[in-house]
Amino acid sequence: MTRVALDMDAVTALYASAAVLLVIAGAVKVIRPATTAAMIEDLGAFAFGPITGIRLTLTLGVTEIMLGTAALLSDLAGLSIIIGVLYIAFSVAVRRAMTVGAKSCGCFGRVDAPPTWLHVVGNLTLAVCSFAAVASRSPLEIMKDQPAAGIGFVVLIGVLAGLELIFFTALPEALEARKPTRVEYS
Repeated sequence: MTRVALDMDAVTALYASAAVLLVIAGAVKVIRPATTAAMIEDLGAFAFGPITGIRLTLTLGVTEIMLGTAALLSDLAGLSIIIGVLYIAFSVAVRRAMTVGAKSCGCFGRVDAPPTWLHVVGNLTLAVCSFAAVASRSPLEIMKDQPAAGIGFVVLIGVLAGLELIFFTALPEALEARKPTRVEYS
């Protein structure tokens, strides 16, 4: 296998981990929609008519689950473009959440994960990986070429998705906790 093919397989691994992250985030939105719904309402998005933050959150969650699963189980290159566009939309939403002072990014249904530049950069990075994956092999094609039905590739995707989850949740929380608090003396 050539070096370029191996490099593109690394891009596919990042793209597949972004798809796994979508499935996780979508499932959390479906199970616990309140935090993301509150963030959507804080942004002023769809605050009119029959569309509520809860409905939009549930729709977004189901869409994320479907797209993430399809990306992992199909050879359609067009899905990587759709997922890339979705991650760009996430980065725009997080940037907007930062400007309105939202308490949560809304990504994983957690109140204590503040929106930060880490979210914006992370989402844009996953978008770039998704767009680049158009030129690479699909996760299924890579797994077919590996021993043990690609179990090593699956483990790599799981580790990457876990690290991305930490990057989007625990790291912003830790950085927020390190901010100095202002002590007022009376």
